[in-house]
Amino acid sequence: MDKMPMDRLKVSGFHRRIPHLVAERQGFFAREDLEVEFQPVTYSPDHSAEMAAGKWHLSLSSADKMIALNTCEGMDYVLVLQAEEGLSATIVGRQGMTALQDLRGATMASDNGTNLDTIRAKILKDHGIGEESYKTLSIGNSKMRLEAFLAGQVDGAILTSPWREQAINAGAVPLAEAADTVPHWPLVCGWGLRAWIADHRETMVRFIRALADAADWALAPANREAALGALMEAQKVSRDRAAQAHALIVPKVRVNPAAIQTVIDLRIEMGAYPPPHDPPERFYDLSYWSEATA
Repeated sequence: MDKMPMDRLKVSGFHRRIPHLVAERQGFFAREDLEVEFQPVTYSPDHSAEMAAGKWHLSLSSADKMIALNTCEGMDYVLVLQAEEGLSATIVGRQGMTALQDLRGATMASDNGTNLDTIRAKILKDHGIGEESYKTLSIGNSKMRLEAFLAGQVDGAILTSPWREQAINAGAVPLAEAADTVPHWPLVCGWGLRAWIADHRETMVRFIRALADAADWALAPANREAALGALMEAQKVSRDRAAQAHALIVPKVRVNPAAIQTVIDLRIEMGAYPPPHDPPERFYDLSYWSEATA
C-alpha cells in the first residue's frame, strides 16, 4: 500500500454511524486535521481481503469480525475504540411462518464470516435447530439479504435496521430478536492492522479523540435532535430507528472488555474459535484511547 499522508484516513464499515456523522458535520475531524474517507462494505469476504491488503487503514465494524480473522486466519489486528454496544437485528421468515421451527429445511441468506452469521447460528442452535437443519446462501450485507428475501431467493434472513423494517413492512414475519440472545454486543469498533496502527499512532490518537468528542456531543441532551437528524438524513431512516441507534452509542467510544469477552465466549461455544484461547487483552489496546482522552 502506498503510504498515505498522516492526516488522511481510509475507513471502511457497513455504514456511517452517528458518532462518525457528527464528527464530520460538527468539525471534530477537521479540528484534528483529519480527512476521513469512508467506504461502505457490501460483502464481508471482500472486506477481509481489502483490510489484509491494507486498502483500508481502519474498519468500523463488529469486534467479532476482527477476532475471527486473528484466531482463524492468523491476522494481527488490534481494536482501539468502541463506538456502539448492543444489537438491533431480527431473524425474519416468509409469510406463513410463525416460529423459528419453521426454518427447518429452509434456505437462509448469509454473509459468510460475519458476526450476524454466527449470531443467527447461535439463536437457531438455542432453539434446537442445528446448522445441518437448514441451508444457507451467501448473499452479502443486510441490504443485499433483504433484496434476496424479497425476490424469493431465500426463506429467511437475519437483518439489521432499516432493512428489517422494510422486510416486515413487506410482509416478513419477525421470528427472533438477536439482542435477546447476545446482549451487550460490541457492534461498532475501530480496528486495523496492529503494525499500521503502531506506525501511525499520532494519527490514530487524533481519530479516536475526534470520535470520542463526537460521541459525547451526540449524547448531550441539547444535541440529541441534531444527532438523530444526521442519521435520518444520511441513512434515510425513521426517527424511531435513529433513536434506537442513538441508544447504542458508547460514551467516549471506550472499549468495554466485558463486551469483547462476550464475543470470545460465543465464538468458543459455536466452535468458531479453536484453542488455545487468549484473554480479551490480546485483541485490544487501550493506550491509544487513554492518550486521546487524557
